[in-house]
Amino acid sequence: MSDVRCYINGKEHIVPLSFPATTSLNEYLRETAGLKGTKIMCHEAGCGCCAVTVTHARPDSDTLETYSVQSCITPLYAVDGWQINTIEGLGSQKRGLHPIQERVAKFNGTQCGYCTPGVVMNMYGLLHQKPNITAQEIEDNFDGNICRCTGYRPILDAMKSFSDDANIPGCKAIDIEDLNKNLCPKTGEACLGSCTRRLDLQVNGARWYRPASLAELRKLMTDYKDKKTRLVFG
Repeated sequence: MSDVRCYINGKEHIVPLSFPATTSLNEYLRETAGLKGTKIMCHEAGCGCCAVTVTHARPDSDTLETYSVQSCITPLYAVDGWQINTIEGLGSQKRGLHPIQERVAKFNGTQCGYCTPGVVMNMYGLLHQKPNITAQEIEDNFDGNICRCTGYRPILDAMKSFSDDANIPGCKAIDIEDLNKNLCPKTGEACLGSCTRRLDLQVNGARWYRPASLAELRKLMTDYKDKKTRLVFG
């Protein structure tokens, strides 16, 4: 086998076969190519900070496909003929930021910034895979990106702003921070009280209620203060 050839951010790299067989694409990017914008942490594709996008022909056709990969588990010798993009290839303050980078900044989606390159590259790959993506699909595809300091709301808000349904009422995915705000599952907005949520059932001699507010709960607890009561998921 001859040397491995690939293109990283548009520049040809000829990789000699002198590297150990266990060398990852991440190690080559950081230690040989000097592209340390691609981070490394877990070494097992669990945190997403090492994500880059790759373009190569599908095995069953000549069609080019672009998607994101975790570079920490991608063998260096598997990238022969690939085009690889890292965060440095997308944009910078000097050359101009890519729209994804701008959106993360606009939504205050960074703190320490360690996870940001992987977040941006994951989104870059997603938009190549599915340009007409929905907010829920974006959220479903970010379960492999871990942030340890900023929190996921500003990151996901930035990414969801690229979705087709970003501005359609009722299509916004509910964030975990909103679960205590009594949001309507149909619209994603604050409940207007138009649907009844209180439940009154009698099962095997026990009466069940589902109060929709603290005021309702207080009234029930007062009404039944002489009875044996139990809070379930309270």
